[in-house]
Amino acid sequence: MAVMTSIRESTSLGVSALRDHFPSLSRTVDGRPVAYLDGPGGTQVPRECIAAMTAYLERSNANHGGAFTASVETEALLAEVHAAGADFLGAHEADEIVFGPNMTTLTFAISRSIGRDLEVGDEIVVTRLDHDANVAPWLAVAEDRGATVRWLELAPDRASLDLDSLDAVLSPRTKVVAVGLASNALGTVTDVGRVIESAHAVGAIAYVDAVHAAPHVPIDVSLLRADLLVCSPYKFFAPHLGMLYGRRDLLERLSAYRVRPAGAALPGTWEVGTASFESLAGLLGTFSYLERLGAAYGGAADRSDRRGRLRAAMSAIHAHERGLSLGTLERLSKVPGLRLYGLDDPARVGERVPTFSFTLSGHHPRAIAEFLDRRAISTWDGDFYAWELVRALGLDDAGGLLRIGMVHYNTLEEVDRLVEALMDLISGT
Repeated sequence: MAVMTSIRESTSLGVSALRDHFPSLSRTVDGRPVAYLDGPGGTQVPRECIAAMTAYLERSNANHGGAFTASVETEALLAEVHAAGADFLGAHEADEIVFGPNMTTLTFAISRSIGRDLEVGDEIVVTRLDHDANVAPWLAVAEDRGATVRWLELAPDRASLDLDSLDAVLSPRTKVVAVGLASNALGTVTDVGRVIESAHAVGAIAYVDAVHAAPHVPIDVSLLRADLLVCSPYKFFAPHLGMLYGRRDLLERLSAYRVRPAGAALPGTWEVGTASFESLAGLLGTFSYLERLGAAYGGAADRSDRRGRLRAAMSAIHAHERGLSLGTLERLSKVPGLRLYGLDDPARVGERVPTFSFTLSGHHPRAIAEFLDRRAISTWDGDFYAWELVRALGLDDAGGLLRIGMVHYNTLEEVDRLVEALMDLISGT
């Protein structure tokens, strides 16, 4: 296994060394190395994650709250992973981090709790760009409580939100504004700081879906002034989990749906049922990997503690992925009949992450995905739960889109393989 701390410090990622940390990247199918361009649906995990999960299951597998050794070790694991989650997201306190099975489950729980305080005529703002997990829960609670749903629509570019209309959508009756930091379908990064500021101006809670942003950009909830922000560790190189930040006073004020013997102290109030402790151990392993990356490639950033190293890692990843985005835009532009949906101007590359969705004239998205799979290239097709967006683009009856999504371990050589395969598909070879 490559040791990143032995690599000369640089702000340019040594991708070959980093890839050695991910065992799955060495897989081949029919003699071809697998190109994992399916990152938006879930990323691969590093050896550090796998080793941490294995160690937990071998030595400390027990429920927490007991007086015996393995249970005490699990309790210590919980304390440490909450602290690490706070460092990753820039939270003030470890108790402001809540874990759950996934982002969708956490969002339904939070929305249901907020719904207890909603009255007929109150308003909730959702967007046409978001994953449905940050839309459907709010539609459901609005229906239950007689609240009004207002929509933040797409901008004329059909790739971003019309933030200029934000003030017209908000009102003194607005109670929640739900917005995504990055689009899981198009890769567009939204200026959520502007949205949060406007939401607070009318006294509304800002709920941020950062699932698709977390693998690509550093997140600091303190700087954003987010009230609630949720992400999914399995989208940033960890096991299947959901992770939520909530402002302490807000988490304490809201009433959680929970069993009666559960303690009233945070974060246990919101962590309903027994957690996947082995997955939380794996998440700590992933954070360890990212710390090592930050220590090796963090440039002049403060790397004296875990928070600094994690921020340095994500800043280095973000800078590296700019090159992936520019290279992919250039390569996809050469494919005849390919129509890219999303920001395609290289001058606006700072407003996106390396996620690209397109159609190919004469070819159904599912058929494209199946063809690419035969070339050992993993991609996604459909609407990716960006249900409103795909319908707004008029693609719901045409099979949606073909999506590729890259993270820091992907390469432009893999994109070259993709383009070559698409050319073969077009030519019928």
